[in-house]
Amino acid sequence: MDTFAHAIWAYIIFQRTESVILAMLFCTLPDIMSWGLWILWPYKNGVKWKNRDTYKLPKWLHFLYGITHSIFTVAAVFAAVFLITKKIPVYLWAWPMHILMDIPVHSREWFPTPFLWPISNWRFPGISWGNKWFMITNYTAIIIVSAMMFL
Repeated sequence: MDTFAHAIWAYIIFQRTESVILAMLFCTLPDIMSWGLWILWPYKNGVKWKNRDTYKLPKWLHFLYGITHSIFTVAAVFAAVFLITKKIPVYLWAWPMHILMDIPVHSREWFPTPFLWPISNWRFPGISWGNKWFMITNYTAIIIVSAMMFL
């Protein structure tokens, strides 16, 4: 799913919490901490978005993507936060929400969600979130749910 849609869904789901902005941040953080850093990276070695040359993408991008999209990383962070604060802040739930939204909408051909990293390399055979029908359906759902909230 695209990062903007993650932010909108986080707003919709967490809007009645005091930490809706933090939820939006944590729902987009997995993409920002991998793709966002790569976009800012000055040495892209000729990778072009249209070609989808995943083999040309730096290893650190794949590594960060694995870390930020893993349910095991989320579990470790949740455990650490709970040990320190004795609670899990509501906004942190936006992070696993991001992963759950990504799993079915990432194809194996282009950055499948490594939700079992580093335990397993198995990837769900999803559809591409870049598919125009998914994009139309997703943003239509966002519009309908948003309209229902404000009526």
